[in-house]
Amino acid sequence: MDTTKAMRPDVADLDEASRPKAPPIPGATEMQSRQGRQLAAIHRMHLQQMGRVRQVMDEIAAGKAAPATLAKAVPEMEMTRNYRQFGNLCGQECQFLDYHHGAEEHQVFPHLEGRGNDGLRAVIDKLREEHKVVHALLERLYSDAVRLVQDPSGDAFDEAKATFEALERVVRSHFGYEEEELEEALGVYGGL
Repeated sequence: MDTTKAMRPDVADLDEASRPKAPPIPGATEMQSRQGRQLAAIHRMHLQQMGRVRQVMDEIAAGKAAPATLAKAVPEMEMTRNYRQFGNLCGQECQFLDYHHGAEEHQVFPHLEGRGNDGLRAVIDKLREEHKVVHALLERLYSDAVRLVQDPSGDAFDEAKATFEALERVVRSHFGYEEEELEEALGVYGGL
């Protein structure tokens, strides 16, 4: 039995089936919904950085790059740098995502909670739970990248790749949910 897979958070840990839906906001306009879509633009930046990490992993798999390249790429991701600034993790892409989540947790979510209803607050509670899954995967990816430098074996690479793929699935799912459920509220109440 592969115990590392059992310990690795995955998209299933988001419990997508239990995701509440944000109720419509009476009087919300199309212009407000468009304004609320700014969050999607921020998410695209994170996904582009994850694409660069995927390129590095593909180069390592093809023998075109050394395993140490991954250990350098993960901390250089903006989400990693942001995570480090808050004292939680590793480097750039993880930091950027963590900064993004930190801004949501400490600014955007409280702002929306104070203006929204119980339905919107339920969505925000679920998003906060999902942030924990994302952060656990970021921590795991950094650990896997460090291990890969110390032990550039196929097994170490396979584990790092599996963690990255789980992170990518979780982040894409989380971003989609967040964009869909917060679009109207962000446009109506502001917060970005």
